[in-house]
Amino acid sequence: MRQFLRSGEFGPVRLGDSVDSLRSSFGEPPIVGGTSPRHRTPGTWKYGDIEFHLTTDRKHVCLIFCDTFEQLQLGSAAAFDRWFFEGHPPVELVQRELVSAGIGCQRFDMPHEPSAFLLRLDCGVELLFSRGSDPVMWPGVPGLFGFQFLDKKRQLNQRIGKAPSRNNSVGAPVSRPGKFQSPTRTEAK
Repeated sequence: MRQFLRSGEFGPVRLGDSVDSLRSSFGEPPIVGGTSPRHRTPGTWKYGDIEFHLTTDRKHVCLIFCDTFEQLQLGSAAAFDRWFFEGHPPVELVQRELVSAGIGCQRFDMPHEPSAFLLRLDCGVELLFSRGSDPVMWPGVPGLFGFQFLDKKRQLNQRIGKAPSRNNSVGAPVSRPGKFQSPTRTEAK
């Protein structure tokens, strides 16, 4: 996780990488989502607690996301250092850890979600926090509950028809991505 929070690279996977690169790094996803009658190829691959969202053409990684974990894990795909991603550590602890690792960050409110805020790291990764003021919102207690890293530039370029860029930039916080299903159920459609 330290490398991801420094650079936005999740092990060997970076935003903009191909689906083949994701597959060769972590194997076939145990859980997939984002299918529809129009898009039969899954748009979201989930390994443990971590989701990799694909571009609308389903060819490249455009978002690395997690919004539910107790003890962050990647399933059987790989082992990794969780660092402070256990339980729901308070923002003060997370900021101390980031500072000691030389990782800069800024705090931002989430206007669409008053019970949450985020820390945007220098690399563009956003750490998601709950204020604990809304018992209905996950996790219902104050502290870290997830992260996201969005390739906003790639998504914008896709909408206007430009060639993709390898430059990473971060966008507004995203909402909970959606339902998942096993790959065998997806293939049966």
